[in-house]
Amino acid sequence: MQEINNKTATIFDVADKAGVSRGTVDRVIYGRGRVSQQTRDKVHKAIAELNYSANTNASKLASKKEYAFACLIPEFKKGDYWEEMNKGFLAAAKDYSSYSINLTIRYYDQNDIRSFIKESEAILASKPSGVIMNTVFREEVTTFTAALEQAGIPYAFVDNKIDELGYTIYYGIDPYKSGAFGAYLLTNRMEIGEIALVRLLRDPGHKADPNRPRRHGFTDFIEDHFPACRIHTVFIDPEDDAATLSTLEAFFRAHPSVHHIAMTNSRVFLLGEFLRKHPDPKRIVVGFDDLEKNLACLKEGLVDCLVTRHISMQAYNALTTFADCIIRNKKPENRNNFVHMDILTQMNLDNY
Repeated sequence: MQEINNKTATIFDVADKAGVSRGTVDRVIYGRGRVSQQTRDKVHKAIAELNYSANTNASKLASKKEYAFACLIPEFKKGDYWEEMNKGFLAAAKDYSSYSINLTIRYYDQNDIRSFIKESEAILASKPSGVIMNTVFREEVTTFTAALEQAGIPYAFVDNKIDELGYTIYYGIDPYKSGAFGAYLLTNRMEIGEIALVRLLRDPGHKADPNRPRRHGFTDFIEDHFPACRIHTVFIDPEDDAATLSTLEAFFRAHPSVHHIAMTNSRVFLLGEFLRKHPDPKRIVVGFDDLEKNLACLKEGLVDCLVTRHISMQAYNALTTFADCIIRNKKPENRNNFVHMDILTQMNLDNY
């Protein structure tokens, strides 16, 4: 007996049959991004078995309901971490454009709570299908998500998260483990007496603390493995290079025995001028994220290693996975999607 199925296969059917995400199928079809040959073979096999046609399904879906998504992320300058995240969101929206996905990205000032509140209220008033955000201002994010839940609007977190809230998915590195990993790389399991943990001056009320989980992972590791080690916290102004240099020079004059330095945010490049002017053969510096300026410091030998991941891809995957959940009303396979951690040094920098 032969079974006849008049239903036209969709890209979601291909994804289910191949055991991959909708975004992966899209990348295979259009040759975007990195996909292993094994995954490509599975997708092509599913396409052949389902007799799937990308063009037919794109035009079919395009005529259906529109889905409006909003992203709320920090403002950025060229070369900043959030520029890479922004690129990922835009790429995902472009890949999903034929599926009636409309994306609005709103930006807030990380140093101004009022800016976050203003932008979050604007998003709420627009009544989107879903919202993706990070969690710089913990209290304000909690208030915003409560309003979203009351309005029946699902939301997702990217880059960092608040565990107790009702988010649909999270995409990003495991912040606590990444901090512990950075501490491991800094100490290399060697006995260590003092560490300079450099932090950024942010909002005047000190409510903006997006790297708290990573920092806690870092400090917990040190306390567990090197209980006698003293961690000095040094605050620098990310907008004032001269003040940063002066602050670091004053600190290291007062603490000449400190040779280990870490920054748990994405801007270890801010230490570049000081490290260049005051070389120390005993010094070890660990930072996070493969921003161009960080990579330049790594290549120059000012920074020993970076803990990173492909930044834009976590934003891309967050939006495409979240969109799949809403369009198909399907529970995500994984609520927390932790991306793998990479270690960059001078030895493998050119091949990353």
